Amino acid sequence: MSQIDLTALWDYSPIPQFVMDRSAIRQINGACLALLGYEFDELVDVEGWEEFLFSSATQSYKFFSFVFEGRRSHMDVEFRSREKVLLYLRIERNLIVPDEDVYLVALTDLTEIREDSEAMQAGYDEFVKVTTELEGALGTIEKQNALLETQQQTLQNELNLARTVQTQLFTRDFSEFQRVRIAGFYEAMENLGGDMWEFYETPGEFLAVIGDVMGHGVAAGLISIAAKTLFKKHFETLSRPEASRDLGQMCTALNLELLEITHGNYYITICLVRVDAENRMHYLTCGHPPLFVVREEAKQGKLLYTSQPMLGIFPEVVYESHSVQLRPKDRVLMYTDCLLESFDPEGNALDLQNVTSMIRYAPQTTPDHVVDRVLEYRQQYSGSSSLPDDLAVVCIEVAGEAAEDPGDQDASAGTESESSRASR
Repeated sequence: MSQIDLTALWDYSPIPQFVMDRSAIRQINGACLALLGYEFDELVDVEGWEEFLFSSATQSYKFFSFVFEGRRSHMDVEFRSREKVLLYLRIERNLIVPDEDVYLVALTDLTEIREDSEAMQAGYDEFVKVTTELEGALGTIEKQNALLETQQQTLQNELNLARTVQTQLFTRDFSEFQRVRIAGFYEAMENLGGDMWEFYETPGEFLAVIGDVMGHGVAAGLISIAAKTLFKKHFETLSRPEASRDLGQMCTALNLELLEITHGNYYITICLVRVDAENRMHYLTCGHPPLFVVREEAKQGKLLYTSQPMLGIFPEVVYESHSVQLRPKDRVLMYTDCLLESFDPEGNALDLQNVTSMIRYAPQTTPDHVVDRVLEYRQQYSGSSSLPDDLAVVCIEVAGEAAEDPGDQDASAGTESESSRASR
C-alpha cells in the first residue's frame, strides 16, 4: 500500500461536502469552505447557521425538507456566500447515522451554468438562423449527424460489452453452496450498475456481502467491481487457520484499501454477514439498509443493522460487528435500497413487514420462490416494472443443525419494526 495521508483525504476531496444533523453542521471539508467563503469555526457547531447561509427562508425550508424528508435524489437550492454572492447549488444527501438523522450533504455549483444559460440559448438560436441560410449547411449537418450516430453506436457497443462483462462477474451458481440455501437477483438500472455482491464458503462458514456504490454509470460500475475483488480477497484469506474471523476488522482494513482507490470521492454502503458452523450469524451494515430476518414461526420479521458510516470516505473509522443465533429454516433477506424506494400511488414506501409471509419458511418453498415473490410484489406495489435504481436482492435460508441459543447480541445494533435474473 502506497504512503498516503488518509486522514487528509476528506479535506482534500474536490467535492464540497458537509456532515449535519437537525441542529447544526458537524463537519465540513475544505472544498465546501472555499465555495461558501467561510472559515471552519464560522459554520461548524454554530446554531442558526441557516439564517445567514441561505438566500431566503423559502430556500432554507426547501433545503431542510429535502434533507430530512425528501424522496428525490437531488434538489437545487440558493445559498449566499460570505461576500453575499448568490450561489445556485445542487444538493445530494446520504443518511450515515440512521438513529440520529445525521446526513452527508454534497454540493454541486450550478451558478455559472444558470447565469450562462440565456447567453448559450441566444448563441444557439443565432447558429440555427445562420446555418439555415447557408446554401451548403444541410449537407454539412447531415454528415455531422452521421458521424455522431456512428460515434454513439460505437460508445453504445462498448457500454454493452462492459455490461456483459459486469453481468458475468456478478453471475453466481448458488447451487454450489452447501452450508446454506441461497438465491439472488441483480439488475442494473443503466448499462453499468453500482450494486455489487460476493459470496464465499469454507467447510466451517458461509460469507456474503451486498453493496451499493454512490452514483451510477461507468465510475460506479468500476468501483463495484473493485469492491467485489477486495471482498473476495478478504474472504479467501479467512480460509487460513490463523486468520481473524472478525468482520469489523475486515471492514476496517477494507475501508482503507477502498480509500486508496476512491480518494474519498466515492463511497459504498454494504451489508456483510458470516454464518459459522453453529449457525450463528455475525453481521454488520455500513450506511446500508438493515438485514431482514424471518424465523419459521415468526409473525413479523426482524430488522438488524449497525449504525456505522459507509466505506471509502472516512479513514479513521473502526468498524464493529454483532451476532445473532439462527436456526434451521430461518431466512435472511439482504437487499439494496432500490427495494425500499418503491412507492405506491399514494407515495407510501414499501414496508418489508408486508412481505414477511412471502419470506417465511413453508414446505415446498425455496429461496428462489422468495426472491421471485418479493420482486413480483415490488412491481405490483409500484405499478411499474422499471427500476428507479440498481437492484440486488438475496435470500439465505439456514440449513443443518443449530447450536443451543446462548442469546442474541444485537440489542444495541438492531431494531424490530412492524415495518435480468443475473444469477440463478
